[in-house]
Amino acid sequence: MALRQPFRLLKKILKNLYFLTFLNGFLIASLFYFRMEGNYEDSLFASIKRSVDRQIDADDTQDSIVVKTMHVCNELLHNRARIFSEDPIDEGVKSDYFHPTSVDLMTTRGACGSYSMVLARLLQLSNYPIRIAQMKAHGIFAAHNVIEVYTNTGWAVLDPTFNVYFKKPGHSGMASFADVESNWKYYISQLPAGYDTSYKYEDVRYTNWEKIPVVLPAAKKLLGLFIGSQKVDKISIRTYFLRMYNIYFVVTLLLYIPIFLLTFKRFVKTKIFPRPDIPITFANLIKYSKPHFATAH
Repeated sequence: MALRQPFRLLKKILKNLYFLTFLNGFLIASLFYFRMEGNYEDSLFASIKRSVDRQIDADDTQDSIVVKTMHVCNELLHNRARIFSEDPIDEGVKSDYFHPTSVDLMTTRGACGSYSMVLARLLQLSNYPIRIAQMKAHGIFAAHNVIEVYTNTGWAVLDPTFNVYFKKPGHSGMASFADVESNWKYYISQLPAGYDTSYKYEDVRYTNWEKIPVVLPAAKKLLGLFIGSQKVDKISIRTYFLRMYNIYFVVTLLLYIPIFLLTFKRFVKTKIFPRPDIPITFANLIKYSKPHFATAH
């Protein structure tokens, strides 16, 4: 009995035409907001990408292009970090619940996470396969975030927070996280002054499969059956959520469609048809709408 009461209340609310009308208005306003914010965020990153593109010349390789992109990212965020770390601002609902990449870009409030999100978005905009690597340090994963990007020479690790990338022995290309992990004594010589050496590439994960108990572990097992556990371990779910406003727009649209149809049905049943038991058909809509149009004229 206790479980039935909330469902009865919900059913009663969804039959209220005034509430449904309000809900339609709220969802339409949300759709406009998410589209507007999404377009603004897209234009910001497109402008940064054009700035990177102006620095590219005919001699650049894919490796040098992604490095130039990292340099631009570091320059942008390093200056902002010095400002907002001393005087942090409260972005409210936008940063606490929506988590858009534009907040990382403007405030760098997520520290290494912000650097990684912005660089990931820029590289993704240039159609490079990427994954966000959550580095392990002091026994804790995600103690530091870096990016791995796939170029025509393979996977390469980039650390936009410290503006670092690594060259393989013999300068045969850029090193991946696995390369650095397996030969840290060699690559440590390439670190710049001021680098936190506790971030010594001891281990990495690309997705926290324990973040949502039951759901994510089950999803990981299911994916493992189809593509294998090794490939699942390399999946970076966060890279699919870099354009959060677009995701919220699609989710809201999918929610709005059935709400609109339900509202239309309630409106027709209560305001157009003389009896609620009349089926909604095109013929009945024409039949019972005519008197209303005639009265309006």
